Amino acid sequence: MKRNYQLSEREQQVMNFMWDKGEAVTSVEILESLTDVMQNATYVHRTINSLLASGFIRECGVVQHRTQYARKFLPCMTREEYAAKYLVKQGIQRKSLGRIAMALINETQDSDYQNTRETVEELQKIIDELKNQADNFRQE
Repeated sequence: MKRNYQLSEREQQVMNFMWDKGEAVTSVEILESLTDVMQNATYVHRTINSLLASGFIRECGVVQHRTQYARKFLPCMTREEYAAKYLVKQGIQRKSLGRIAMALINETQDSDYQNTRETVEELQKIIDELKNQADNFRQE
């Protein structure tokens, strides 16, 4: 399995497609959707095989496509899990979490007050959950 959690550009685009799709995909869907980076079926199959060998995706079934059968694939981790593993590999640790969250919010900030409020509420839920985990750990 790839331990550096760094995807090639082509692998990253396939993973983004799979994460965005939110359901199992076939190589045919990848080829049809990513025509700008997947010039032919060979590129798709090489990329899929690389992602399989690296443990980023898994096979999850077969579906008939025209006269042949096509394997279906799912990611083995979420986009957020991948990002976390990548950041840790780059030397970012837990103590930097607050600064990373703030940088991400600033990078993606919009003028919509409702989105900002929802983000704050989500962060508060995370903080409350972490506090509960810490309290439970101390009681054990």
